[in-house]
Amino acid sequence: MNKITKILTPIFVIFLFITNVHSQNWSKRGKLTHEIGFVVGGAFFSTDYGQRFEIKSSGASNVGFGGGLVYYLTFADYRYRWNQRTNYFRDHFRFRTELSYFSAKLNHYGIYVDESQTSTEADKLRAMSGKATTVNLGTQLEYHFVNITDFGSRRNPKMILSPYVSFGMMGVYSAPSLSTTYADGDWESDPTLLYEKWAVPGAVDVNSRIIFSLTTSAGTRLKIGEYSDIFIEAKWQYYFSDWVDGLNATQPYGGDNRDPNNLFNDWSLFANVGYIFYLN
Repeated sequence: MNKITKILTPIFVIFLFITNVHSQNWSKRGKLTHEIGFVVGGAFFSTDYGQRFEIKSSGASNVGFGGGLVYYLTFADYRYRWNQRTNYFRDHFRFRTELSYFSAKLNHYGIYVDESQTSTEADKLRAMSGKATTVNLGTQLEYHFVNITDFGSRRNPKMILSPYVSFGMMGVYSAPSLSTTYADGDWESDPTLLYEKWAVPGAVDVNSRIIFSLTTSAGTRLKIGEYSDIFIEAKWQYYFSDWVDGLNATQPYGGDNRDPNNLFNDWSLFANVGYIFYLN
């Protein structure tokens, strides 16, 4: 994990630097358009909680909610002029910066916690619950399939939708938590209160940390006024860590060897809606 962080930290910084420099260069070539807004939504959270590929564990039950602020930088002037200089990049790309918060309660689902399971380990698994909390900051590059200037200027009343796709990076502050109702619940003093594969040293870490993630999304804007839009999107966020939920099971004998059933990093699938207001 430390090695991945050392690699991704300069990449993330360079990505934000290039974004800033690129926007400054474009500002010298013409007017920029600024927009602000907010986003809210829910997310399916896929972690080490639950049985792999079991529908409830994969997200239908481990669902979280969140929201945030968004800022858009567009390289086109919406106040359309007949002699306005433009090009393909200006007409189809914009940068989106987002600061968001997300939280999800996590429980185990699947055959291992079914009522038919009456073992002590099954009881420990049913008693476990957790919470994943993240604060996200990053930038995405959006590609819009229709002309941004035409859509933003409102000069074509029939153009009410602006579908887009995006890709970007986010820095993530992750703060997981874990609790159990088994026995006295003090798993930190007595790790054997947890299910066996998380009772070994190094399998649980609920300390906060800074990680990185990749995001990709698809959605559309819908114009609702001269200076405002709403948007609907689906966003997938892949974390470069398996510690977002605080669990990363090791082999029964401990150490750095990971359990074959817990080899995948955590990820989230969001369904978002938002509001955008044009500043100029």
